[in-house]
Amino acid sequence: MLHYYDYGEDQLSYFDEGNNETNTSKAAILLIHGFGEDHCIWKKQIEFLSKYYRVIAPNLPGVHCKPLNIHHSHAPSMRHYVEVLHELMHSLHIEKYYVLGHSMGGYIGLAFADYYVNHVIGLGLIHSTSFEDSPAKKESRLKIAAFIQEYGTRKFLETATQNLFGNAFKISSPGVIQDVIDSVSDLSPEAMIQFVMAMRNRKAHTHLLTQQRIPIWMIVGEEDIAVPIEDSLKQSQLLPTNNVIVLKQVGHMGMLEATEQINNALLNFIREAEKKIR
Repeated sequence: MLHYYDYGEDQLSYFDEGNNETNTSKAAILLIHGFGEDHCIWKKQIEFLSKYYRVIAPNLPGVHCKPLNIHHSHAPSMRHYVEVLHELMHSLHIEKYYVLGHSMGGYIGLAFADYYVNHVIGLGLIHSTSFEDSPAKKESRLKIAAFIQEYGTRKFLETATQNLFGNAFKISSPGVIQDVIDSVSDLSPEAMIQFVMAMRNRKAHTHLLTQQRIPIWMIVGEEDIAVPIEDSLKQSQLLPTNNVIVLKQVGHMGMLEATEQINNALLNFIREAEKKIR
């Protein structure tokens, strides 16, 4: 069911599913979407996971609502989004939860897990990375921001989104890719640039991969050009083997490209974590 949360500047919408009498699990999952997406990117995961757990899937501030009002003396950061999501979960009286983040959503999840240590009980990095941007990537972010400023959100998405998918999916499902573009083409350049700069400004959180407090999982796309598999494999060596899934012939958008594999992997990750908690 769709709900709304007032974060100060505006109201963001969020899905809240699985909170019913047939679902006896006390665990909750927070799904955080990525850059150039909205919470509907998780539609198939919400439908599947809500059979077993309560699932909260919000839009980030700036997605179909006003962007955060960040004072000019402060650079945009992942913590700005963490604070909004933390307050959302607090308002729902959910104190312990798994965080699953796609791409930029994973960056937010890492900052979340690093700061709110008493709330995050597991973290899934889905086509995401704990590395900070390289100097070349930081420069690329500035070019993206300039492009969006000059040409707008839709033009950027039409240029960039198709490249996020694996080759086979591009051929078989162009309509799905166009739906992704259309779903967020109304995002303001201001919001998009705020996201870009927050990604550029983030620091590495690779130290979390070796901590023993919470489980961390990675789902990797073999054909992902946004998060190169070479980087993902370096990080995967820091995690238990069973905590990493590599999807063959999949790019950056496994939720759509390999839905069943993603769904089963996420469910298995969390079920294994729950066994250890008990």
